[in-house]
Amino acid sequence: MFKSNFFNNSVLLSIAVLGLSACESTGVIEGVSGGEVVRMEYQQGFMDSDGKLSLTMPSGERFEGKFIQASEVSEGDEIRIGESSRDDVWVLGDSTQRSSSAKALLLGDRGRNMKCQFQFASARWGIEDGGIGECRVSDGETVEVVF
Repeated sequence: MFKSNFFNNSVLLSIAVLGLSACESTGVIEGVSGGEVVRMEYQQGFMDSDGKLSLTMPSGERFEGKFIQASEVSEGDEIRIGESSRDDVWVLGDSTQRSSSAKALLLGDRGRNMKCQFQFASARWGIEDGGIGECRVSDGETVEVVF
């Protein structure tokens, strides 16, 4: 009986983890470059702080790359319960907090690159919750985005 329940629980847990890791959000960010509308598409895995971006300029040049949401790590704190050295000591582990800012680097199919900076509306939900940003192409051309 124990082996059977353990096996069933392990299988269910594995399926749940695979299901969550397969979740991916996709969306479109609209922008303007030289007075013309551009569309930037993104993909981001569930609970990931990074993702993929692709953008096609009005000229047809295609850029693809990655964005990374900034984060900060804080070290754990020690909490002592009781007064002697034999009492329990609990350590609250390190934690990572996401920032509401992100950077991206996209490489173009015509030799140029594009660097982007985003300000998300929510640090927790990142790109999914919208925001604003600006991308600069290596020759100085800019793309302003709202999402």
